[in-house]
Amino acid sequence: MEIYHSLEEAKPCKGAVIALGTFDGVHIGHQQVMKTAADEAARAGVPSLVVTFTAHPLSVLFPEKEPLRLATLEQKTEYIRAVGVDGLVLLPVTKEFLNESPEEFCRSLIDSIGPTKIVVGANFTYGKHAAGNIRTLKASMGKAGIPVRILDLVATPAGGHPVSSTIIRCLVKGGKMEEVRELLGHPFELTGEVVTGDRRGNTIGFATANLLVPRRMAVPPDGVYMTTLIIDGRELPSMTNIGNNPTFMRQYRRVETHVINWEGNLYGKTVSVRFYKRIRDEKKFASITELVDAMKNDEKYVLSHFSVF
Repeated sequence: MEIYHSLEEAKPCKGAVIALGTFDGVHIGHQQVMKTAADEAARAGVPSLVVTFTAHPLSVLFPEKEPLRLATLEQKTEYIRAVGVDGLVLLPVTKEFLNESPEEFCRSLIDSIGPTKIVVGANFTYGKHAAGNIRTLKASMGKAGIPVRILDLVATPAGGHPVSSTIIRCLVKGGKMEEVRELLGHPFELTGEVVTGDRRGNTIGFATANLLVPRRMAVPPDGVYMTTLIIDGRELPSMTNIGNNPTFMRQYRRVETHVINWEGNLYGKTVSVRFYKRIRDEKKFASITELVDAMKNDEKYVLSHFSVF
């Protein structure tokens, strides 16, 4: 997959079928838009191209109102790569760009790419004050003879609501990681550098990697989770505690992952932790012995379920 950072840079993809959207989290609805564009492109014998943004528009317009992120830009790029499109345009979110009218944005698409077709979800908006929508997009593209395919929003498995990043954020906040995985089409994942913690885990037989979580990321609530840790392309069974370790004094909230039956030095390395299921609440134990016993039970639980994944 080729990556471009402006429409002008993406001119080698002239005539592409474009999947257009913000694609925050790259959930199953977003994936359907991209896969449809890829299928349309294959039939037409042209490239498939995803056009999206480097950040949520609110991160520039009203930073205090920016929703928590479901993926870093690097994660978003990899999720899109996994869909199987030919190219990705990551448009920088600047005040100048956000002040473009819907007409100006459409003109840029037409002049730079001259798309064969555009595919969007039914709730797509664009342009200054989000004044552009599927109706204005069809009108602008229609004048240039470019068809727009509008996809209905994908419903949640329970039905009644379309899959959305907002719903997924609520599920992450509630620790409902199995439902999150269902709507994302992949496990929720936190990626960051392993930093030095208290090193207390080594003394009780459960060494942990203390993850430095990027700012504005959605983080599940306090508790113990069945997870895997990704390092150097390997996915290893693990369990992750989120919280302030109430059994010990003067703690702060952190994300700590114990990789089961593995030894190695992760300090300073960038790793990813994939969340599959919340096992239990974080708890203050009366003694370190009780804590260790609980962690041994958590470890057995994870290993007994890991073959599922």
